Amino acid sequence: MSRLIVVRHGETQWNVERRIQGSSDIPLNDTGLAQVAAAGAVLAGEVHGPVTVVASPLQRAFETARPLGAALGVEVQTDDRLVERSYGVWEGLTPDQRRAAHPAQHEAWSRGHEPALEGYETHDQVATRVRAAADEWLTRAEGDLIFVTHGSSGRMLILSLLGLPQDSPLVGYLGNATWSVLAPHHRGWSLIEHNARARG
Repeated sequence: MSRLIVVRHGETQWNVERRIQGSSDIPLNDTGLAQVAAAGAVLAGEVHGPVTVVASPLQRAFETARPLGAALGVEVQTDDRLVERSYGVWEGLTPDQRRAAHPAQHEAWSRGHEPALEGYETHDQVATRVRAAADEWLTRAEGDLIFVTHGSSGRMLILSLLGLPQDSPLVGYLGNATWSVLAPHHRGWSLIEHNARARG
């Protein structure tokens, strides 16, 4: 069975401004473009044999996958199930704006609870779709499978594969242009690398 490498997209201006992106289609900024060029070069050297690269179609993820695909000599494929969680009415808002508009929900979210917001996609909903994508692509992949995705959707996938609750703190936040490596074993999956990044 293939290893699964989960990559989060590079930095965007909304990341810098701490605005929630969710399903909004935001491009990489200049820092993000430099990050993904470096990450692609490092990751390409760590992959052995045949490889499949699948990205969320949102441009920040696809732009992250493109240099990796070029370095590996493979075409980047897309899967809508890898898009980021929808945050509904919170998308585009800074922390102060979220706190002002929905103080009770912002407080609940800051304590690790899910907010009750119009258009918000729950942990379970995100986990169901990204896990379905992984299960399907893993049956096709001959070697390593690389998913280029987003912070929340990537983390929900990792938690699902490890059999952990979706609110578990055991798998931390995914940084921009970082990757995590999961390897199969006879009882499921092991997380063998988390939040790896290109140095320098």
